[in-house]
Amino acid sequence: MDTYSEQISRWTLDHLPARITEALNSPAAFERLAADMSHCLAALPARPDHMPTPTCRRLLVDLGFWGSALVRLALVHSRTDAVLDSTTAGDLSFRHYYARLAAQSASGHPPWQSFTSIVIWNVPTVEVRLDGDLHSRSEGIFDGPRVRTWTGTASEVMLWELFKVGATLGSAANRSLDPIVSGAVSALSEESLSRLLASHAFLRSFRQRMVNFARGQDPRGEFSIDVFVNQIRQFGVPWQSNAEAPSGPHEVESLARDAIFGMPQIRHEQWRRDRSGSMMSAEGKRLERAADAPTLAEVIQQSVAKTRPFDDLTVSVLVAAHDSYDERRKLSAAHYGIARKMLYRPQRAPSSGRAGMPTLAVDNSQGITGMSDHDVQRFDHARRVNPLETVLAALPSDQISHARSLIKESLSTHSVSVTLRHPGTAASCAPGLA
Repeated sequence: MDTYSEQISRWTLDHLPARITEALNSPAAFERLAADMSHCLAALPARPDHMPTPTCRRLLVDLGFWGSALVRLALVHSRTDAVLDSTTAGDLSFRHYYARLAAQSASGHPPWQSFTSIVIWNVPTVEVRLDGDLHSRSEGIFDGPRVRTWTGTASEVMLWELFKVGATLGSAANRSLDPIVSGAVSALSEESLSRLLASHAFLRSFRQRMVNFARGQDPRGEFSIDVFVNQIRQFGVPWQSNAEAPSGPHEVESLARDAIFGMPQIRHEQWRRDRSGSMMSAEGKRLERAADAPTLAEVIQQSVAKTRPFDDLTVSVLVAAHDSYDERRKLSAAHYGIARKMLYRPQRAPSSGRAGMPTLAVDNSQGITGMSDHDVQRFDHARRVNPLETVLAALPSDQISHARSLIKESLSTHSVSVTLRHPGTAASCAPGLA
């Protein structure tokens, strides 16, 4: 790592959380923080136009945390000027320097903080294996094990790790299904059945991890709802009027999963498009490809319509696809349960008083992208629809039972493992997520 980006990275890890806490309670401390940031950033090249790509990406992570901290603090202290324009980096404003870093990074990164910079690049590399075989790998870009945060809390580290593990498991599940929906793999084949079972195993593993997270089963302790609502979420601030602050709905594989399985809800298409502006350009293309392809159910239904009578393999594929939809439903329910527990339900509880606490920069009555409890519930209900229910209902129950018993036996033998890796250290199971 080059000297100037290493210094900025170390400052983010060692000093940013404490300086934010101080600045939240004092306008003067906020002014000192902004001035100190400009002083640190003066050591950067005047412009990043010839900066190496890895350096650009590391700076996008660190300065993304800085930028959102500045925007939040400006809102808390009712600063009317654009703090990202008055803070400098190199010989540019912070805002323009960050945009130039994004362009130079060759990643399609937006000119503001993103889900990728907060989670994917920030957290160490995550690998997902099925029965020992690597199925998905999501690279981190830093040399050490530490994760950048605004709050300096274990809860924030746990949250970013959960997001990255979930995204990597989601990628493994989706990419198991991609060849089926694209037609590269025959829907009624042994390979299709194997891919359906693999996808099911990844989704189930993701759901189990979400449930464990909600139950506080991480060895580092229970996730703090107060830290989430009143601290972490408060940095979910847009950098400009046409930008969305990054959040879970910008995770491309969760949106692609809805495209693959289908989302019978008109608003979802526009909602998906609204998210793409704050995603990496490759993620936007990935999402459009998934949205333009037929759904898994459509591919299965078209294939079985040409097949009569159904042989054992066809029945097994039907049952496996049906049960994958059911696992997707359970995953959605787990997500909705976490959202209610950690965001929507606390807002309905009697206030314990916020005397002495900083002004909120983000409305806690809705998600970062403006989704209310009712909106998330509607999406959850839409994901409960299983389009293969009718097809399966037409089959003899003994055939279904036989196929399902074989599928359950196969799934019980599958082992999904998740590891966090970073250079210079041995792999370790994701805490509380193994």
